[in-house]
Amino acid sequence: MAGEEGLAQSQPESSSITAIEPQVRNRDRFNIFVDGEWVAGVHAEVVAVAGLRVGQAVTVTELQDLMRAEELRRVRESALHFLGYRARSRVEVRRRLLQKGYDAELVDETLAALDRNGLINDAEFSQSWVRARTGSKPMGPNRLAAELRQKGIDRELIDEALLPVDQDVEMDLALAVGRRKIEQLRDEDLRTARRKLGSLLMRRGFTSEVCVKVLDILLRSDEER
Repeated sequence: MAGEEGLAQSQPESSSITAIEPQVRNRDRFNIFVDGEWVAGVHAEVVAVAGLRVGQAVTVTELQDLMRAEELRRVRESALHFLGYRARSRVEVRRRLLQKGYDAELVDETLAALDRNGLINDAEFSQSWVRARTGSKPMGPNRLAAELRQKGIDRELIDEALLPVDQDVEMDLALAVGRRKIEQLRDEDLRTARRKLGSLLMRRGFTSEVCVKVLDILLRSDEER
């Protein structure tokens, strides 16, 4: 990192911490002075974990490790902030962190920690996604699988998450969508109604077999409409 290169160029092989001062605008952060010169601003958590104290001897390598720990903390906080809005897949979090310009090695280290702590779980995420997307605005298995693939979920986990959406469940979901839509098609001729309803069901991700069955049930004839 650029900061680490600067430290290597500006610090002797071994120095000592001469001051650790809280920042005026952010009391959770501290300015670290080495041999009377400011070298870094780090969070209180990093100071505590590293056990920094005035008079402590430090090497350039140790200062570089300190800066890495601060950057790793920033990556973690950014990830937790992103996850705070709603659950995310591992790939979604990684994409977001890389977009923010964080180092890929630190991003992967952060993701590994989140995995260990159960804060990212693609299996649970996939199952939750399927439950949500078969609720108030039902989607079929094809659409659900496509959305999960886009979020970087493995095929095996997608298949597992879609197990509850068997053909009977899919049929019920498709009929619910169709019955709501059919009310808007009362003034359409049978061919137009069939085309519009079929198009909606396909966009929602229902399989061709289920779409045909739903169309046959809801649009048997003009008289039945």
